[in-house]
Amino acid sequence: MSVDNLTVRIAEEGDAQAVAVLLSDEGKSRYWKGSEPWNHFYRDYPEGRAVSLIAEIDDRVVGHYGLLPVLLGQWSALLGMHAYVAHGFRGLTVISALMQEADRYATASGVKAICGFANPQFSLIKKTFFKWKIPFWLGFKSPIGHADLLSQETPFYFSYSDEWFAWRFGSKKNAYISRYAATDGTVKKQLLKVFPGSTLPSEFELSDCEGWSRELLYSQKQQGTCQPFSVKAYDQELVSAGIYDPSKWFLEMGDSDTFAYVEWKDGL
Repeated sequence: MSVDNLTVRIAEEGDAQAVAVLLSDEGKSRYWKGSEPWNHFYRDYPEGRAVSLIAEIDDRVVGHYGLLPVLLGQWSALLGMHAYVAHGFRGLTVISALMQEADRYATASGVKAICGFANPQFSLIKKTFFKWKIPFWLGFKSPIGHADLLSQETPFYFSYSDEWFAWRFGSKKNAYISRYAATDGTVKKQLLKVFPGSTLPSEFELSDCEGWSRELLYSQKQQGTCQPFSVKAYDQELVSAGIYDPSKWFLEMGDSDTFAYVEWKDGL
C-alpha cells in the first residue's frame, strides 16, 4: 500500500479523542473510552516527556505508537507501547512510517535504546523489518519465591522514581499483588512489582502467586503463555554491556502496561 498523503507527527491534547477512538478499535475495546487513558499515559507520566506518535491520512488518525522515557539501569531509553494501525491501513506502509519516526525521535533525544513488551506478532514484525531483536521470552512461574525477586545486580532493569509507583499503582507499597480474572472465570494472583529496598512479601503471600522469574528467560518462544521482550540499541556501549544477553536482565510483570493492577484482597 502506497499512501502519498500520509503524515506522522506528535499528538497534541486535541488529538486525544481521535487516538482513543483508534485504540478502542472504534469502540470495541472497553479500555480506551474517552481521552482519560491518553492523558494518563501521555500527559501525567512522571518520568519525563511521553510522546504519542500518530499517523494521519486525510486528517484521519490511522496509526499510533507511544514512547515513554525510562531508565534501564543507568542508561536512558524509551519504552514503546500502544502500537496500533486501523483496519484497512494494515501492511507495512503506516507502521513503517511510525517506526521510522520513533527511530528519528529516539536518536534526536539522545537515548541509548528503545524496548517494548509487544505481542508476539508485532514483536516479530519489529525484528523482521525494523532491526529490533528479541533477546528473550519471559515465562510465568507459579508459585514464585524470594529468589525470583532479586535482581542480583544485573545491569539492565527498569529504574523508577517514587512518583512513578504512585502513577502506575495509585500509591506507594512494599509490593503490588494483583487480581487477574481471565475470560473463562479463572482468577490468578499476580505479583506485579516490589518496591526497591522494601521488605519482600512473606512466603505465605507468595505461595500461590505467579510472576516473572530470571529462571524463565527463553531464547525462543515456549509452549504456553510467554511474553516476548524486544530491544533496539542505538549505542554499541549497551551491546557491549550485554543488552541482548538474557542473563543481564531483571524484569517484573509491573514493568509492562499489559498487566493492569487490581489490588488483591484475600477472600474476594
